[in-house]
Amino acid sequence: MKRFTNCSVRILATGFVVLTLVSILLFWIRFFCSVSLSERMPDEIKSTVIEPSGLLPLDFENDPNLERRSRASAQIRSEPLLSLGITEYFDSISPGGRRSRVILFQSEKNWVYFDNKSGQFVFRFIETEIMPDSNKMEREVQFYIGPEGISEIPDKTLGRFIEPIADSSKFKTSLWKSGEIILYDKKLRRFFKIGLKPKTFVKGPELDTDDTHEPVQIGLLDKNQLLLQLAWLPPEFKISKLYPNQTAVWNYPGLPTKAVPSSETGQYLLILDKTGRIDLLDKETLTFAAAAGRLPETAALFGSEGPATPKNTLSYAAKTIYLGATRSIEDIRDKEPSESEEETLRYAGLIAASLSRDGTALAVIVYDEKGQMKKRTYRTSSRRSNTVTTAYFGSPWAPASSIVKYLAESLHPPVLSIASYLTASSFEAAAGHRALFLLPNSFIAMKARDDRSRMPFRAMFALLLMTPAILLALWLAARILKDASTLGLSRNARRFWVIATLAFGLAGYITYRLSRPKVTLVTCANCGKPRRTDMDKCHRCGSKWDVPELTPPAWRVLNG
Repeated sequence: MKRFTNCSVRILATGFVVLTLVSILLFWIRFFCSVSLSERMPDEIKSTVIEPSGLLPLDFENDPNLERRSRASAQIRSEPLLSLGITEYFDSISPGGRRSRVILFQSEKNWVYFDNKSGQFVFRFIETEIMPDSNKMEREVQFYIGPEGISEIPDKTLGRFIEPIADSSKFKTSLWKSGEIILYDKKLRRFFKIGLKPKTFVKGPELDTDDTHEPVQIGLLDKNQLLLQLAWLPPEFKISKLYPNQTAVWNYPGLPTKAVPSSETGQYLLILDKTGRIDLLDKETLTFAAAAGRLPETAALFGSEGPATPKNTLSYAAKTIYLGATRSIEDIRDKEPSESEEETLRYAGLIAASLSRDGTALAVIVYDEKGQMKKRTYRTSSRRSNTVTTAYFGSPWAPASSIVKYLAESLHPPVLSIASYLTASSFEAAAGHRALFLLPNSFIAMKARDDRSRMPFRAMFALLLMTPAILLALWLAARILKDASTLGLSRNARRFWVIATLAFGLAGYITYRLSRPKVTLVTCANCGKPRRTDMDKCHRCGSKWDVPELTPPAWRVLNG
């Protein structure tokens, strides 16, 4: 019994090590194939432009004095997948990263972090005071902020934040200056507005139980900003005759003057919902004002993967557009721009961009001030662009990278490929590029997320994609069955190795070769086939050992 237990432990340990090493090797093959595909994508796939943007009146966009109309554009940056490796993980847990409790770290004396133990935000910064003798004196200031107020000393009566999120753009721009910071707690389900200079604290109303809002990001809406660049450009007039040496791009009053990622100007703050919807929060009342739009859906290799959400997009970005007061085009064109002239800005709309899970499809969408879609660059399945197909098979050497990636996936254990199919939508998009055992970005998982085909069809198509893996597993299992029969392994042992090889493919076969018993085989006198020397009967024909009796000779040789 003890020998059997030790043998089982040794086989399982060997199998785990082999599975890990094989998975690591296949991971790097798939990873470099994906990087090669992203690098070889044509420029027309890496960028998209909407011109005119659709947010300005037609008399502006159609004016003959325009050199270029307003434009919303997005671009995939070079080497996008290389930033998703271990360096991205360490960057995310560093001070100020998205996984770090330290929200902002400027120096040893200026920082903000969330204390899990107390459930409060701790602000520390250096404040400069002007003394009566006009000399400056610096003093260290520290605030503790909870859902019940602000204090300069730790105080349990401030309450505890449970799962807070904050407007990170405000932390970076207004923390040490006069201004307000807005927080939201997912468990308390209410917004908080906090000011440090002067010290103010406003608690918003709790969301109703039937309210479906589930904010996941507020203010600065972006994800993996190194992968995606979103921009908005105002119209560009022809060079003026009065100012021939002046650049053509001017911030004319009445034209768009801001395209900001968070509502630094105006009364609204962007709120990203778990479902991908983007809402406007009234900063005065801390209540939802209206729906601003949603993240655009991207195309996929197999149809569509459904509505875009913060979880299933590799990268996204959103920017609000503010316009000045409405004025005639003649007044604007004939007036010299003035930086000192203040203009009351109004919210005019939103532009948003999404990058697909595999990093091959880009989409941009424009919404007006009422949250109505004005223009978009993606298409539905019936009119789907072939940009994703081009990324995998259209550019030079792309078919070779796609085929090698597919073959590497076929060498992956079949049972893990099936698990990848069943859990295709469970993984966050960026985490899928670091997956080792489950493959959320495999061709099989892509088909599993195709919401435009029925489940039986998706399952049959995925099974067809697994044909090389299934055939390889059957061939390896047949080789193991033949070898195990030659070695004389028991029926249960042969059944175990066949099932293990069918489930784990190449990893199961390598484990068997490393764990098979080392025995000596001799030819059986009865059946003529190899038989083991450590067994009383031949495991082929069942005959016993036929050992002739050793009779000593009747004579002997004597020396001399």
